[in-house]
Parts: sequence; structure tokens; C-alpha cells
Amino acid sequence: MSDIRAYVANFLGRGHEITKYKDKWIRDSLSFNCDGFIFQFIQNREIITGNLDSFKGQFTKSTEVLIKDVKENDVKKALAVLNRICWLLSFAGLSRVICYGHEYPDGTGFGKFSSVVGEAAYFRPSINIQDGNQTIEYIQTCYTGYKQLEQKRKLNVVIDYLVQAEKPGQVSELKLIIGFVVLENLKDSYARSMSIPYKKGYYRKVPKPIKGDDRYSFEELLHLMLQQVKMKKGLKRIKNLRNEIIHSGVTRKQYSWQWKKYEGLHDLLREYILRLMGYSGNYLTYASASNASKKI
Repeated sequence: MSDIRAYVANFLGRGHEITKYKDKWIRDSLSFNCDGFIFQFIQNREIITGNLDSFKGQFTKSTEVLIKDVKENDVKKALAVLNRICWLLSFAGLSRVICYGHEYPDGTGFGKFSSVVGEAAYFRPSINIQDGNQTIEYIQTCYTGYKQLEQKRKLNVVIDYLVQAEKPGQVSELKLIIGFVVLENLKDSYARSMSIPYKKGYYRKVPKPIKGDDRYSFEELLHLMLQQVKMKKGLKRIKNLRNEIIHSGVTRKQYSWQWKKYEGLHDLLREYILRLMGYSGNYLTYASASNASKKI
């Protein structure tokens, strides 16, 4: 058995273990077990000691990852686990964390490197990735749920949309539209996962009501989806804003009003996704600029 050395970009978090470099101690390492493999994430020292703003908006070679004692037949499986962890970290930091290459065995130069696209970001993260212990708790709590639902609920697509919405310079209407697309995506995958029949452009109620329409409305499906993870939210204003923007492309509301609604929409999505993956712990709220936390 040998180690895999993988190379990861755009993760701007800190470690929980301290490494000594000459006369300095730097908290640059994350070590944990996941899905049968032992991982050690070693952060670029400049990310730990420098200004995170200098890395925003560019592809940043942030991390080397050792996956220890891997059999040759398990290399593909280990890298698949790492890719899921990268998606979890993308959601945690709202930065497109991605593995762009690996060597196996470590130090031999044998492996594969890929041309990838993604930029580092650090704006209103979902999890406090500057606390390595919280990052590990988040990964270990959510990994199994993410793995089970990644394809069924298209979680990698959902996370990628949310990262795209946070790119600098996005107009508020576009951020809202992306948020509503995420909501539609989650609603659709929820209905499919529950085997709700789809006919003539609508999901249908079973058994068919004796009176009234058998079509599920947008709002009804969202209520069912949220109830499944024990969330209760008023959706009327979100539904009305969604209809206004989707149908016209713009809204007549002032920017401050739009931004407040986007904050609320993002926090609804943030909490839902965390609950869906089975997270238990503290997370940061978007509306507080990630300065306040809630607990699930």
C-alpha cells in the first residue's frame, strides 16, 4: 500500500493541527478519516499567514492532500471520496474547491493532472472554515448524506449554482434567478425521489382529489419538501418574487429590498441543504454576513 498525493485548489480554510516551520508554528493541517480512508489536508502556508483577499477571483493552488495507505485497486475509490469532500468544502466556503491532479504512489510522478476551471472565493461562508475542528465535524457529519443523495438530489449541481451566484459583480436579479433555479432543482429532485407522478407538465396528487385540481402547485411541493427536513417557512413572498422575476426578468423593487430577499432565500437554501445532508451543529447565516450562527 502507498500514499496518494492529490492537489486541490481554492480551499481557503485553516487546519486544526499545528506544523513547525523553522521558528514558526502554523495551523495548516486537517487530518480525519472518511469512508474508510485517512486524509491529511495540508494548506499552503501563504493562505494561513496571508490576506485571503489576495486569493479571491483567481485559481489558487491551496492544498496538498495525502490519502494514506491506499491499495492500487482502491485509488479510483479514494479519489471519488476526495471529490465528494471537495464538493462539501465548496458549499462550506462558497468557493469552487476542486482536485486538479494526483500522484500514486506519492513521489513517483505517476498519476494524472487535469485542466480545470474554478476561482477561489471567501464571502459569507456557510461553515466557519477558519476553525479546522468545525470543518472536520462538518465533513464527517455530512459526508454519508451527501454521498447517498449526490446523484438522487443533484447536490453537486445545486452547490455549483450557489457558488456561481456568489461571483463578484452579479446583479441582484441574476443572483435571485440562480437562487430560484436552485429551489426549482431541489423541488423537482424531491418530487422524483418521492415517486410523485409527473403528467402533462405537472406533478400530480395521488390519490386524485374528489374535488379540485390534482396538480401540485410550486408552493405546495416546497412545503412538502421543507417539512421532510422539519423546516417551516412562509413561502408566499418568495413565490411572488420568483414569479415576477422569472416572467419579466426584472423586479420594480428597490435594490435594498431585493438584497434582503436574496439573503432570506439563500439562508433558506443553506439550512435546507445542511438538514438534507444530515448536518448537526453550528452553521453561519448569510443574512448576518456570516457573523452569527444557528444550530441544527
